[in-house]
Amino acid sequence: MTACRARHNILALKIFSFIDALYPMSILAVVWFYQVTGSYTTAAMMFAIQTISQALLEIPTGILSDKYSRVFNLRLSAFLWFISYFLIALSGNLSYGTIVLVFASIIGGLAGSLSSGTKEALIYETLADCRKQSKFSVVFSRIMFWEQIGAILGALIATGTMFLFDLIVLAWGTVLFGFLFFISSLFLYEPATRQKTKKSSFKLLWSSCKQIWKDKKLRALISINMLQGQTSYNMEGAYFATLLPSSLIPLARLFRQFTGAIGFYMATIVSRIGFLKTLIFSTAGSFIFNASGFLLNGITTPFINSATNLFYGFSHTAYNALLQENFSDEQRATMQNIQSLLSSISGGILLLIFGKIADNFSLLTAMWCTASLNLIVAITYYRLFKCRIK
Repeated sequence: MTACRARHNILALKIFSFIDALYPMSILAVVWFYQVTGSYTTAAMMFAIQTISQALLEIPTGILSDKYSRVFNLRLSAFLWFISYFLIALSGNLSYGTIVLVFASIIGGLAGSLSSGTKEALIYETLADCRKQSKFSVVFSRIMFWEQIGAILGALIATGTMFLFDLIVLAWGTVLFGFLFFISSLFLYEPATRQKTKKSSFKLLWSSCKQIWKDKKLRALISINMLQGQTSYNMEGAYFATLLPSSLIPLARLFRQFTGAIGFYMATIVSRIGFLKTLIFSTAGSFIFNASGFLLNGITTPFINSATNLFYGFSHTAYNALLQENFSDEQRATMQNIQSLLSSISGGILLLIFGKIADNFSLLTAMWCTASLNLIVAITYYRLFKCRIK
């Protein structure tokens, strides 16, 4: 891949990530699921189904990416997200909407597994063509910055739609953005110098698992990451709905994406700070902000909690940079998807637990449980840093 074509691919990835984040239903998805199903547990179960189905498909889709094509995986993923958004919107008009939501969640899980690890691998290999792998954290944070800008626009669209129309219009509007997402995937290129693995699928999987198990640092990082995920993000929409009118909830998400954009824009400095130090301070900062919001438990809480996305930009960049440094070229996507598999399994279980806590106790109790994970993770990262695992 020439330098010019590599720059084209980075630009295409920025556009792809920008449109990917144009998902106006994100903050209100749990509210929509609750309206269709009539239960917080069942609503949380839709996220869990998507998470678990993605987990079950992580390995085969990672192998597909390593053996054949990064770009094909991303294009198929974008198309399946479009189908999933369509089924979610359709579920509100059907008496058997819960069943349709289950199918949408399964398709969303497949879509997520196809892109999981593949985008990061495509970024790294595009830079490798120009011998600029050391710039991964900088380029990755810039691409994620544009993803946050897309999320900001998505929140603005959601805010305007909820003020002028209702949740049904928002659901069908999301379908349009799903189609645009698929169109954007057609402009991606496969890295020309990427060496596709010649190992059989079983040998590729076995080799990936063995390398992760032998590498103490990788093993520790992946184990810690299993305590994190989308649990707080998926539950907070329903919690915010108890504190704000539904028409104002997208404003909190807008603020979240704005702080996230700042975080990713500033995350280019994580290599100078140190990746593990960045992970310690960012997860500790997230806990402090979340705990402060829950203690207040008022109209300012959604905005205080949304500010934690500032730290996400740093932690997400540092974590992925550490992974890419320790992954092998031949099985980069498969190794990424193994860690995604483990995180998805733990995330799905945690979502069901927190949904049950919300039904039997309160949403606030469930949110405190999700916040406590950040404190545990920060302490564990600190212990990993003190141990100096190489």
